[in-house]
Amino acid sequence: MISAIVDGVLLVALVATTVRMVSMHRELRRLGTYHEDYQRIFDQTALALDGIEVSIQEINVKGAQILNALGSRMDDARDLIAEIDGLTREAKRQQSVLRAELKELSKATALLESSKRFTPIRDDFEIFAEDTQSDSPKPALVRSKTKTDTTVIHHGQQAEPTPTRIHRIEDSLASPFRTVSMNQKDSM
Repeated sequence: MISAIVDGVLLVALVATTVRMVSMHRELRRLGTYHEDYQRIFDQTALALDGIEVSIQEINVKGAQILNALGSRMDDARDLIAEIDGLTREAKRQQSVLRAELKELSKATALLESSKRFTPIRDDFEIFAEDTQSDSPKPALVRSKTKTDTTVIHHGQQAEPTPTRIHRIEDSLASPFRTVSMNQKDSM
């Protein structure tokens, strides 16, 4: 009888162990499927991070290229602005010289037309005489007053004009922005 009780207890322990093993087996199988899902998600995350890294490298390279191009454009623009400023200063200087010459000519014309002078002086005709030397610079009119308050016009040195610079504006891409080629300006 004692063996029947022991056999019954062992049978119940065996059934409980079997039930527990079956439930553990199901739990392990479910954890295995979760592990596969986690492994797949981690693999996809690694691929996405690799793609992000490549994109960041491309952005860095393109950004450096854009910065270099922008820097060279800014240098070209600074050079062009400096050249325009120089041309503007030269134009203002020439404008002031022309104004001074215009004032002198108008005063000389007024003096010649005034009723006080009936006979021309020899210097008056030298203004209109042609220069015989081709190497000498063109004479400019300089006015001075003599002791008798009459104006005499003398020949002087005239500054040589600076050549006009021409820039070619390119519209190669048909964009709303136009570029000025600093490399091809001398070939025009």
